[in-house]
Amino acid sequence: MSASTQSHGRLAGVAAALFAVTIWAGWIPVTRLGVVTRLTPGDVAALRYGTSGLLLLPLLLIRAREVPWRRVFVLAAMILGAGVPYFFVFATGLRMANSGQGGVLGPGAAGVFTVLIAALLLGERPSRVQVAGISITVAGIALVVLRELYAGGARAGGFLLILCAALAWASFSVAARTLRLRPVVTTAVISVVNAALYLPLYFATGGLQRLALVPVHDIALQVIYQGVLTGILALVAFTFAIERLGAAGAASFTPLSPVLVAFTGWLILGDTIDATTATGLAAVSIGVLVANRGYAWFTARR
Repeated sequence: MSASTQSHGRLAGVAAALFAVTIWAGWIPVTRLGVVTRLTPGDVAALRYGTSGLLLLPLLLIRAREVPWRRVFVLAAMILGAGVPYFFVFATGLRMANSGQGGVLGPGAAGVFTVLIAALLLGERPSRVQVAGISITVAGIALVVLRELYAGGARAGGFLLILCAALAWASFSVAARTLRLRPVVTTAVISVVNAALYLPLYFATGGLQRLALVPVHDIALQVIYQGVLTGILALVAFTFAIERLGAAGAASFTPLSPVLVAFTGWLILGDTIDATTATGLAAVSIGVLVANRGYAWFTARR
């Protein structure tokens, strides 16, 4: 592969990663809007994976032979890491943490965890500049967490849940990189399998009866944003970015969304951004800029 082709491939990966994080910038406030008003995390999860699973079922049936079904553990890490368990834990955490805090802890920690796991399992060793960027990101996360603990820790449980969800997302990123499926096939597997596993339980526990009491416009917002934009388009784009940039390279873009997350959360929900959260947002944004510089240096020498 020529240097020009490689450069174009990396550029396409960068564009895909930026598209994904832009969609995710609205995902946290939209999810929080749902779970603090009329919907539960379980309701929103059903709308997300039910919609994307139904839309992508025909594609998975056609492409099923491309999926290495015998690689059970890697597939499980991918399916659960971006599936209902990840979503449910993150959404539950957002009931306690506001949008800005979720933006710092979720995308920021996911990027850090992915780089660490990719280094351990895939040999994608970060450069010194990348390590510096990760360190700045960790400092921003630590600042927000320590400030909450100092204030009494009322939201600490939510913080812990979001960090656990970030670790799950990192597992998805590395597993997707390992399997190297087509991005749309990866998305179809995640969506359809999660829908098949979760929806029967959701229906059996009265999920449809609960949704019947929710205004149609609330359901429509979650269906479009969760099921189509986040559940399909953003996930396809991010998986494509993983394919072109590597797990660590794609993950290094995820902390770009916190500032937009905080702004959108303030706009939609009136979530306040205190000085500590603002500093944390600045730290993870600077961290990703530094890490991306390191990633560009790293790939240029490969």
